[in-house]
Amino acid sequence: MTTDAVEEAKILNDQDDIWSARSARLKDVHLMISAQIGRTKLPIRSVLDLAVGQVIELDRQVGSPIDIVANNEIIIAKGEVVEVNGEYGVRITEVVNSAVS
Repeated sequence: MTTDAVEEAKILNDQDDIWSARSARLKDVHLMISAQIGRTKLPIRSVLDLAVGQVIELDRQVGSPIDIVANNEIIIAKGEVVEVNGEYGVRITEVVNSAVS
């Protein structure tokens, strides 16, 4: 191996060590995770006129997978609503690959 190749390998190894240390710290960062059962768009007039008992139609059919969303914007998975000790939960049915890119 030439001196240049050895130096380049050392630099790449150092960069891997730095990334490993940084990514280890990132694993402790908390994200806000939410579950979306559907969406719709309403004009402000309709939002201002909302009253108890009204129904807002969403863009999903009953039984459709719901979106699991990180930080209110990135869909990271799909799932189904379940009950866990009297509270709502979500069973993951699909991890969205594009969330990684």
